[in-house]
Parts: sequence; structure tokens; C-alpha cells
Amino acid sequence: MELEYTVWDPTKNITLLVSTPVERGAQAETAARLMAARPQVEQVGFLEPAAAPGAELRLQMMGGEFCGNASMSAAAELAQRTGGGARTVPLEVSGYPGVLSVRLSPRTDGGWDGTVAMPLPRTVGTAEVPGAGRVPAVTFNGITHCIVPAGRLTRAQAEAAVRPLCAALGADACGILLYDEPAGAFAPLVFVASTGTAVWESGCGSGTAAVAAVLASRAGADRTVRLRQPGGTIAAHAEWAGGRVAALSITGQTALVERGRCTL
Repeated sequence: MELEYTVWDPTKNITLLVSTPVERGAQAETAARLMAARPQVEQVGFLEPAAAPGAELRLQMMGGEFCGNASMSAAAELAQRTGGGARTVPLEVSGYPGVLSVRLSPRTDGGWDGTVAMPLPRTVGTAEVPGAGRVPAVTFNGITHCIVPAGRLTRAQAEAAVRPLCAALGADACGILLYDEPAGAFAPLVFVASTGTAVWESGCGSGTAAVAAVLASRAGADRTVRLRQPGGTIAAHAEWAGGRVAALSITGQTALVERGRCTL
């Protein structure tokens, strides 16, 4: 099978987007093979025609999860195809109900600044993480992020815990975020069940949004955070109204790294 693809760099969370049609049932295996062949790639998404009225493109992630960084990159790919400048791109994305809005502005270095309206959490609560005890947990459609205070787990312990944690939660994907609150930083480990891949991501948009949601829930008020991650900084804003997180967004950057073809 010959595939056309692009590789994007949203805060070093290197994302490969396949534009050749791939049947849903074959996407997880295709993504696993692409990631095995390209160790720098942290996640894979598939670009499909949109079905939702008003959406210009659909992004289907490799495990059916939602990803803010990949959404930003898919919107930038569409903007580059159409030669546009600053614009809002309406997308259909796995794990997100309805149509997602991504606001884009071109950068002088050829990349894009983007703000993604994130899905609202299904729950903001707690979960029992092996070796770390009960910690804050945020569940979105398709992925649950567990926010573990830095120092409570080593990286090796997190790697050992993430698979059984994902199974216990019954989640399609699971993140363990080693969060250093005083430093405003975290290291995100994300496991996707369908591909069997566990990756220490350089940047995690949904994880950043999860932290903002927890802080807003804790304070009962709006919260904005800028969190340093291995690949750079991502900002998130959570609005609090009616006793819940009422709106959630992330702001970051993405840039095209490669456009090409490959045969699997």
C-alpha cells in the first residue's frame, strides 16, 4: 500500500497525518507500522472526508481518541492546501462531538499559531494509579488523563502502570502526567490500547487541558495555565460556570516538517 502523508511538529509532539484513504479497521495496524518505521513519530492520524455539516475535513486518530495537537496540525494542513492566511478551520475529529473550531494565524517562520476548542471533560474526578494512589483524573471521550504529582512515580514505574491502568479504566487511551505544579511543568506518558503503544510525548494538548480543568474545578473559577513540557510550552484556558467546566481550549504552535510518500 502506498501512502501519502505529512509530518507535523506541534510542540515537538511529532504527528504523522495520512491523507491516503485507509479503512478504519486497518488504521491501528497501519499507524503501529508507521511509528515502528519512524521512531520520532509520537502519533498518527488519518485525514478523511467530513460527514458533519459545516466541517471541511475529518481527522480520525489512530486509536479513535481526540488529540488537540493533531487537530491543530490537520487544520494547518488544510489551510496550507488552500493557501489561506489567518482563518478558523471547522473540523470533524474522532472523540469530539459536533464540529471543532481551530483558529490559525501564520507565523513568519512558516509555521502556525493555533487555538483549539477542546472537548469538555465527561468527568473531573479521581482514579487509583498503581504505585501512586488516588490522584486527579480527567476523562474525555476516548482518553483519560491521570495527574500524578512529580516524584510520586518514576518514569519506569509510570511505564509499568499505564497499561493496567488503561485496562482498569476501560479507556481507549490513557495518560499519566507527571506534574510538577510549582514549576508549571509536566512529562506526559500516553498509552493507546488499539496500537499497544506507550509514548513519552514531547507535548500533550489534551493533557494540558486536563490540568486546566482540574485547577478550575479545584478553585471553582476560570483558570489559565502555561505548562512547560519536554518540547516547549502549551497554554490552556478553562472556563467555570454552573458548577462545571463550561469551555476549554489550548493554544500552541505547529509547523510542517515533511511531505512525502511511503510504501507499507
